[in-house]
Amino acid sequence: MATKKKGKASATKKASGSKKVKRGSSSNAPYILVIMALAAGLIFLLSLQSDSLKNFFGKKNNLTSIAKVEVPPDDRKPGKKDNNATMNKASDTIKEKPHTQQLSPKEKEKAVTVSAKVYFLYYNEKTDHIELMPVVRTVSALTPVKNALEELAKGPTANEEKKGLVSAVPSTLKVIDVSIINNIAFINFNSALEEGAAGNILMNRLDQIVYTATQFDNVEGIHILVNGQRKRFLGSDGISVTGPLRRH
Repeated sequence: MATKKKGKASATKKASGSKKVKRGSSSNAPYILVIMALAAGLIFLLSLQSDSLKNFFGKKNNLTSIAKVEVPPDDRKPGKKDNNATMNKASDTIKEKPHTQQLSPKEKEKAVTVSAKVYFLYYNEKTDHIELMPVVRTVSALTPVKNALEELAKGPTANEEKKGLVSAVPSTLKVIDVSIINNIAFINFNSALEEGAAGNILMNRLDQIVYTATQFDNVEGIHILVNGQRKRFLGSDGISVTGPLRRH
């Protein structure tokens, strides 16, 4: 009988022990779930942080590259080459070549031109008077007064002569230089200005010069110089040219 009780007691203990084990495993389950949830949250947070770090460093690299482009050349470290600046200089040189290297001084002067009137003489049979008749020439915009007077000295073309145009200005006339001060042009001629200058010939010559020079907005009158000397009288008749000569 005692043996049977012991057997029953040990069996009872085993049963109770196994029940305790089962209770212990079921009681730990909530903790395991909590730990797993915390681990998952931690992994999620770490993944977010790594993505934000990647984005941050990516933006930082972009900002650095932009800053390299925007930094002025004077603020860069000495000895550091700037490829962008080198490319810009090369492009500027290419653009400037046609203007600075391929054009001669005369070609540069002709590059910018304007239309100007040159005044010749025309005999009007109806009125029996000699009149001024303008024709158009293309002159340099840099020195229009000087170039227009030079065109005047060349005289009328063959077609213009057929139309009755003549000139009292000798073909040997040279315009040495022109200075404009307060809308008055100081025109320096060579001595050919006084060649054959007598009577109406000199008067017509001066009219041609005055009207050709004063067509420009910045010239209201002219002073006559011959070989750099201001003239008060011109020609054998001593025609006065003291004050600024204007249109009449």
